Amino acid sequence: MLLSLAAFIFGSVLPAAYAAARTSPPVGSVVVSQNATAGQFSTLSSAVASLPNDDSTQTIFIFPGTYKEQVLVDREGPVTIFGWTENTMDFNSNTVVLAHNASLATSSSDDTTGTLRIKTNNSRLYNLDIRNDFGVAETNGQAIALSQYGSQFGAYACRFFSYQDTLYANEGNQVYLKSYIEGAVDFIFGREGTAYFYGNTIATKGAGCVTASGRESNDTNLYLFESNTVVAASDAFSNITGKTFLGRPWGDFAKVVFKNTVITAPLDEAIWSVWQPTDPNTEDVFFAEFNSTGPGVADADRPSFATLLDSSQAAQYTIATTVGSDWATWVDTTYLS
Repeated sequence: MLLSLAAFIFGSVLPAAYAAARTSPPVGSVVVSQNATAGQFSTLSSAVASLPNDDSTQTIFIFPGTYKEQVLVDREGPVTIFGWTENTMDFNSNTVVLAHNASLATSSSDDTTGTLRIKTNNSRLYNLDIRNDFGVAETNGQAIALSQYGSQFGAYACRFFSYQDTLYANEGNQVYLKSYIEGAVDFIFGREGTAYFYGNTIATKGAGCVTASGRESNDTNLYLFESNTVVAASDAFSNITGKTFLGRPWGDFAKVVFKNTVITAPLDEAIWSVWQPTDPNTEDVFFAEFNSTGPGVADADRPSFATLLDSSQAAQYTIATTVGSDWATWVDTTYLS
């Protein structure tokens, strides 16, 4: 059963992502359209609700439009969601927007603020823009775009927008490839997840930290960033200059590694931050870099709790050591080129 399922996933579903365009539903897909006809759905949430609650592999195809809703994917079998696009490799060509407005002030937890909440293993997103449009608040401003709890998850040429807590990479092995992630405060964060980020544009919108690793024990989990670009968002607030950091430690054993990163965003010269001045939380953290370049790090004066890796040390951090030696069986490698 496992072999036949894998053959179906990678032999029938993933090749659709290899084409230059995806403007028609893959065979067997559940279809979402703002002009839904018989057998189609007008919302993603209704399409997800229509899926059988079993271990079958399911695909959903969404036609262009902005869908204002909150969606939970929580079923036994894998789900792949495709957005209509004329260029599967370029997030700038995305035409499908999933938008919601919620914050911790009106929700029971960070997770429940999420516009899209994934709690299913082996899920994949292609060419979707996911937004939490809550905005900025002095307190309880946590507003998640994607809340991700599934293992062997992949996001490909997607865009994620919020201000605080944009991407909750909280549980399971996951990859984010050739996507766009925007926020200001702790906007890539989580407790127990391990995630590999490659070829992404990471955009800072205001003062704050890109990452907030909540790792609470000396386990194998980490966030590895390889060959990404860190920029200022096109509409960034003026307070971004000198007040942005690659990360701060939410958990006692926070672990984040950046390799071969081009940084044009005007970071603070320390590059890495304590959790709070009265609670540094840095005794057991591992914040590391290799080959960071660009004007954003030209005047870097890193603190003692930050580590600069040499080439042999950096070589130990790979997609395989991050998300598992079986990564090639579930990651769409097209997006690693």
